[in-house]
Amino acid sequence: MTAPRRRRAATVEKATRLLDATEEIILREGYAAVSSRSVAARVAINAPLVHYYFPTIDDLFVAVLRRRAQRTVEQMAVALASAEPLRAWWELVSDPRGTALIVEFVAAANHRPALRAEVGKVARELRRMQIEKLATILDEYGLDADEYPPALVAATIQGLAFAVVADKSTGYDTAHEEAAVAMTRLVTRLEEKRARRPGK
Repeated sequence: MTAPRRRRAATVEKATRLLDATEEIILREGYAAVSSRSVAARVAINAPLVHYYFPTIDDLFVAVLRRRAQRTVEQMAVALASAEPLRAWWELVSDPRGTALIVEFVAAANHRPALRAEVGKVARELRRMQIEKLATILDEYGLDADEYPPALVAATIQGLAFAVVADKSTGYDTAHEEAAVAMTRLVTRLEEKRARRPGK
């Protein structure tokens, strides 16, 4: 029984290394640079072995996305449950590494239907969490939910973070840093206003 356990551990370890390598390639060179050969080279194995663990490149992409998505959903839940949910949320989605991966996955999903379905699933789950939380706290920030509905606030925070990272990674000069600084300032003011509300 000992030998099978070692093999399973080795299998998990090798698969994890392949996922790590794929993630690094995506971040450094873009999703189009991912191939069985490029991934294998990073972990020093023969290219055909990549397909032993992940039969197709789509399977590999989906596995990387699911791993990242699980982490992101968990982090989003923690952020939304924190004492300053808007600030924690904005800081989370402003993380260049996590958001840069999502930018690449969205681009790849345009050409890979299997990945498109997974990206959509993650996006819907995150937006559901965000909207449900916003529906309960918007008034604490002095925001009228009719004028600033949860869907608008969620799309604004998430969309700006996405745009800032996308423009930065591609080198576009779109004043994205100014936008990010302004959003950070706005979130800070809103959290300060919430902290001063009566009964707090």
